[in-house]
This record gives sequence, C-alpha cells and structure tokens, in this order.
Amino acid sequence: MRRSSFSFIPFAAVSTALLLACSSSSDDEHGGSTSSLQGLAGSCAVPVDGTRSLFVTDATALAQFPLASVMGQIAATGNAPAPTALALYQQMVDTLNDKAHGTTTGPHCDDVLTNGNASIDGFPIECPRQEGSLSTTDPFGAGADGYSPVGIVNRFDLAPKNGSNCGQYRLVYGKNSGKTQFNNRMLLIFEAVLPNPNPAAGLTACLPVAQFWDNLSNDADATSRATKLRSFYFTGLSGFSPVIQAAHYGVGGGTDTGQIRANMFMNFKSGQQWELREFRLSPTCASTTCALRAINTSVATNPFGGLFGGTDPRSQAFQSAFLGQVSSLAARNVNTIAMSTPAADDAGESDEQDTSNDYRAQAQSNTPFRAQITSTLVSINRPDLSVDNILDRATTQSCAGCHQLSGNRGSNDLGAGLTWPASNGFTQIDESSRLSPAVQAFLTFRSTVLTNFINANCPATTTSATLDDGRTLGGSPIGAAN
Repeated sequence: MRRSSFSFIPFAAVSTALLLACSSSSDDEHGGSTSSLQGLAGSCAVPVDGTRSLFVTDATALAQFPLASVMGQIAATGNAPAPTALALYQQMVDTLNDKAHGTTTGPHCDDVLTNGNASIDGFPIECPRQEGSLSTTDPFGAGADGYSPVGIVNRFDLAPKNGSNCGQYRLVYGKNSGKTQFNNRMLLIFEAVLPNPNPAAGLTACLPVAQFWDNLSNDADATSRATKLRSFYFTGLSGFSPVIQAAHYGVGGGTDTGQIRANMFMNFKSGQQWELREFRLSPTCASTTCALRAINTSVATNPFGGLFGGTDPRSQAFQSAFLGQVSSLAARNVNTIAMSTPAADDAGESDEQDTSNDYRAQAQSNTPFRAQITSTLVSINRPDLSVDNILDRATTQSCAGCHQLSGNRGSNDLGAGLTWPASNGFTQIDESSRLSPAVQAFLTFRSTVLTNFINANCPATTTSATLDDGRTLGGSPIGAAN
C-alpha cells in the first residue's frame, strides 16, 4: 500500500473518551436534507479524525439510530408484504430455535439435517441456541432485552477496486443486559453494502461517499455530524440509495450484498459455546405470497475447521484450493493478510471457545497437507514463515479468530515479526462502545486507504485511478468478512 503525504490524527490520540467508556423516507422524518451532504466534488482529503470519520461512538450520533428505526426501514423496503420491525427481529432470532421450540413460522435451525444433525450447507450447527428465547421479547425497549446503538462504522476500505459497490457501512448494537450480565450478552451488526450508482465509471463514482466520511473530520459540531450521518444512512447522498434498505443486507446473495451478524453470549445453561452467526435477508415466496425473512446462512470467510483436518469428504478439494491462498496469507503487513474461501466451504457457525475454528489445531495431525503448505512457502520464497504461521494467519480471517482466538491466545505470533492485536475478549466493540486494541490498530490503515483514494481522484476524474486486481481497496478479497 503506497503512502500518502496527508497529516493523520492518530485515532488513539483522540479516542481517550472511548476507552473510558426499495424506498427511502422523507428528509423531515430522518433528520435533515441531503443538500447538507453535497458540495464535495473535487475536494481533496482532510486529516482524518477517526472518531468522526471511521468509527463513530459519540452519544449524539448514536441517538439518531434506534434499532426500531433501522429495522423498520429494512422491513419497509423489502419488496414483499412488509413485516413489522418487531416481527422481523423475532423471526430472525427464531431461526436459532428448533421446530419444537419455534415461535414463528420459521425457518428453524433443524429444518435441514445432515447425517441426522442440524446443519447449514452440510456443516453441523448447535441447535437450538439459548438466544432463540429472544423470539418472544421486545428488542426496542429500554429493558434488559432491548438493544442500544454502540457504533457507526465506515468500511469504505471494503469497496472493490472494480467499483462493483461502494463499500460497507455498519451499525452495531448491544443488548442492554450485556453491560451487567456476563452470561446474557448479544451484539448485532448490520453490515450494509452500498451499491455503486454508476458501475460503468468504476470506483471513481464512489468518490462522493469517501469524501462525505472524510469531511466529517472537519465538522466540529456533534449535532451537525449526527444529522449528516442519519441522512446518509436513512435518506442517502444525492444520486445514491440510502444505506438502510433490505436489499443491502443480503437479498440476492453474492459479494455485492451485505449481511447481519450476531455475536452471541447467552449462557444461562452451561455448555453452550459463545459464537458468531450470520443472517441474510430473503423475500421468501410460497405460491403467490412473499414475505421478507432473515435466513441464518453460513459465515463468510470462515471455512469449516474439519476441512483442514482431512476427515470431511470435501477436505481434499478445499486443501488444494487453500494452497492458492498461502501467498496472500503470507503478507508482510498485518493489515493486508487475506484469505478467500468459496461459500460452499464456509461453516454455519464460528465458535469462539473451542478449537473448531483454530485452523492450526485442526490441521496439526494432517501431515500431507502440512507438507504441501511447506512446499508452497518454499515456492514463494518465504523461509521466514512456518506452516503454523500460515494456519494461524488463516484463523485471523475467520470470525472467531478475529474476535477471540487469534489475539487472545497464549501466543499471537504470526511469524516474520507480525502479531495479531487483541480484541476486548470476544468483541471488537462492547456494550459501552469500548473499542478493542485490534480495531484501534487497524484504523490507521483504513484512514490511509480512504485518503489515498480521495487524493488520487482530486480533482475528480472520469475513470478510476486504481487498477482492478480482484481485491478491495484495503487489499482483502472482495466479500471478505473482516
């Protein structure tokens, strides 16, 4: 990644407070007109304040994003008879119940069985989950089962270099009980992919989005920034759709749609793993009637651990393809370590407390596979890396690895002088908006990606200034999870 000459305000220097603690709606309803967001064409990057332009956690901004409003707009834009926001939430968490305990018409976690076990894409999942009990609760209130917004996240760095979309824009919510009850936690993250309104122009068409986020750093008024953010998410920049639309959370699948993720910690009954799951929205149709539903799908860039061990029937094909990932996993910068796996190899869950997602542990006894990785390292002239380094780097790309396994194990050494930074312990942001050391470490790189792109297109050009090599601006594979 080439360096720019801009002046960066280090995120850590401005975040002490954080560490301590298909239709769009009208402008009036959503707190401001889009006109306040315009006038940016041709402007160059300003020094980035991470608390304003990358990972927003100030109370004034968060207050603009109650979960009821977000889920209400998602439900209303689903191109199907709209469920209520409450019905959509309850149906989503009901997918964690089996049919015997279900409270909606489904789907449920035991609808598909493989070898007699509940499964997603043929891989086993825990079913039912205790979080299924939330299917009869109200997530919009101030009580223990309600959710509060904890973070607003700019992931322009996930925009593909080919300009097929303009990146991901995320909203993170924490279950209120999680502030005081360690065994009653759940976080939801809404990861919308914003479409490029002019794909023929390439990524340059996304320049107004990059400039919008960058220019928040120049706005010292918290209320003004909050109004702009709400308008960006609910109403949209001129020429762009609102971020919050059902189609942006997985409808149709593929790498140009987003997802909803859940980090689940409910453990009233001992023995349940803490884990991450992924949901995508789908207008499910029966006969002539359609309904918008949340489907519990496989977890992206999170291959099933057994594929590394060689016991699963799909192991051989997976391992052959994995050798092609060794070069990108061998990156010399921790920010650009990357892995891409076919969706068919991704697990239905990502466990944070056992070794099912620890790929080094899974492959420990697979001598032939380890020998192939060694040969690949020799072929790319990386004698400074071991097989275990590559497998540990693969683990960092999974949800469980990023959130817990990689940064919080006894050794987080990735070889060649790199280490994986620690999470908060299972979270990258917690219910009090406290950011992890990992997030803070990665924000400087994301700032560089943002400002380099703006300055490369300043003044605005008619063609993208970035060569398409099948990756995002940040260097990860298109559709990567982290």
